[in-house]
Amino acid sequence: MFENLFSERGLSFDRLKVLIEVHDAGSIAQAAPGDSVRQSQYSRQLRELSEFFGCEVARRRGRLLKLTAQGERLADLAREHLRSLGDFRAECRAESVDYTIAAGDSLLQWLVIPRLSAFVTRKQTARFATVNLRTKDIVQQLIEGRIDFGIIRDDAVTNELKVAPLGELTFVAVVPIALAKSSRKPTLKEIFAELPVAAQTTDGQFTQRLREIATELKVEFRPALACQSFPQTMSAARSGAFVAFVPKLALTELSEKSHLIVDAEPLKKLRRKLVLAWSPRVVSVRPGAARLLEQMERTFRIS
Repeated sequence: MFENLFSERGLSFDRLKVLIEVHDAGSIAQAAPGDSVRQSQYSRQLRELSEFFGCEVARRRGRLLKLTAQGERLADLAREHLRSLGDFRAECRAESVDYTIAAGDSLLQWLVIPRLSAFVTRKQTARFATVNLRTKDIVQQLIEGRIDFGIIRDDAVTNELKVAPLGELTFVAVVPIALAKSSRKPTLKEIFAELPVAAQTTDGQFTQRLREIATELKVEFRPALACQSFPQTMSAARSGAFVAFVPKLALTELSEKSHLIVDAEPLKKLRRKLVLAWSPRVVSVRPGAARLLEQMERTFRIS
């Protein structure tokens, strides 16, 4: 059994590790930037893997040496097996096992990280790394097995993933009292038409819906400050100079004495359902992941 895998030289953990590094980086040059010695070593190790398996795992495209489709498939297989061996070793040594959770920056800051304390005990058997990624990248890396869990919009889920609903993310307008003309809350139309708004503009779906709301109110939406994340818009609101549209999860960061919260009916258009997503393969490869899922569903649920 397995005699054919050991009858020839060329297969080793080191070579498989290099294959995974090149896969994740995109090319040998990106896996070992500015290091010609390592790049040459990586090239040789990939060539040895190609000779062992009898297929081309890497091919030069222009000036870069990148993995072929077969090389990418082999990298996925290697990642799964090495991760399983790593988990088994940690279990035998009574060490913590590492898991990766990916989400957008705002969800990491306001949902995931504040609640990870639920997993921290004196007999902790899991450690976590959080990764800030865009939704499409989370989906892709879940499928590839590069991350274990992701929190994404339900409309971004593909057939390759399993999901558990976490609830609905709702949004409000945060208005610094210093910008309000009186103690009363401004209307949504007044916010769009008269107040400087800091808006998250890298989320295409969110920006489009915000523009639709402004159009329905018959005002032009022209943000005074374009930001790359919701935490950035919240920072702008805390400065007292800008209005921000943020998830209700973020309100724990604000003082009620310094800001007014506008929760208007049209803002329901911004709502999005969230799910905890994972690949079925991660559960079969990493038994500990299956044990974590039920607790994660409870811990990250939005009430």
